[in-house]
Order: sequence, then structure tokens, then C-alpha cells
Amino acid sequence: MSGYRLEGQAKVLKESEFEVVLSSIRNTSRYPLRDIAIMQISFRCGLRAKEIAGLNIEDVVELDGSLKEVCTLRSDITKGSKVGKAFLSNIELRNALVEYLAERIENCTEDRALFISQRGQKRFSPNTMVKLFSRLYKEAGAHGCSSHSGRRSLASSLIKKKANIYQVQKILRHNSINTTAVYFSEDEDTLSSLLR
Repeated sequence: MSGYRLEGQAKVLKESEFEVVLSSIRNTSRYPLRDIAIMQISFRCGLRAKEIAGLNIEDVVELDGSLKEVCTLRSDITKGSKVGKAFLSNIELRNALVEYLAERIENCTEDRALFISQRGQKRFSPNTMVKLFSRLYKEAGAHGCSSHSGRRSLASSLIKKKANIYQVQKILRHNSINTTAVYFSEDEDTLSSLLR
């Protein structure tokens, strides 16, 4: 896969490369609906592994059973312990969550975690979620990818769509604009296109 990667940083995936990862999950995962939903929420919302592991069913599902448009991220699962928002507006993400939730709610355990480790029927820890990402990327041949690749890929995608730095900061929930600025300076394709 050709997406770019700076030294010490998780690889950024293009949409076509992300589709290869999803295809691999469909063909090799024991729990494809769960794993595709996890990948989609990483890639489309830019959530960190700790945040994904900490999500509860009610964080994404309304009382009437419909999927929320905006997920409120509780302070106990976010970096910096600040309440945040994740926008569940992408259609591929919504479809993946609806499919997965039909299976998850049917087999609901006492644990209200959105994503559970099937082996233990309990919530993922942040560490086991990171390991799941590593395994899924490895099985897909996506070398250099980690649990942070979805977040970095979302930032790159937003920049290519001409989102301004403040919009990217809001979506990624960065405390400092300086953190967001790094993504703008790293996006090699966008920088290269400026010179054409």
C-alpha cells in the first residue's frame, strides 16, 4: 500500500487502501461486522483506540433504537478527560454500525459496551483494542498502520476536501491549533498539488 508515513507516525491510508483493509476483514475476520464497524468509526470519526473501546451502546443509539447523528464522548474515555463529540454522518459508517448493532443487541450481554471481545464477552481495554487494529492491518498487508491510522487518514481526507484548520481541529478535538497544524504540514499530496 502506497499511503504516506512520516518517521515514527502511523501510516495515512487513501480511500482505496482503506477499502482493501475492509475487504480483508470481510474475508478473514471471525467477527467481520464488529471489526468493520470499528474500522469505520476510526476512519470516519477519527476516534482514538481508548475512545472506541470505551463507547457504550447508548452513546450511538437513541432511546427509540435509531442511530444518533452525533455521539457524545464521555470525559472518562477521552484524552484530556474532556467531553467531546463525534459526528456519525458518513453513510458507510452508519451502515456498518446498523449492521453490527443488529447482531450486537441480539446477543447483548450485561456489559453495555458497544464493542466486545467475543472471546470474553466483555469490553475491550484500550490495549486490546490497539492490538486488534494491529492484527487487522497486518492481515490486510497494510504495513506501517496502527490504531492511529484512521485518525490521521481522516485529517488528511478533510484537508483534501479543503476543510480549514479550525474545522479539522473541531472534528479531531485537538486542544491546541498547533497540534492540528502538524497535519496540514504533513499532507504531502496536498503540498505537492500546490506546486502543480
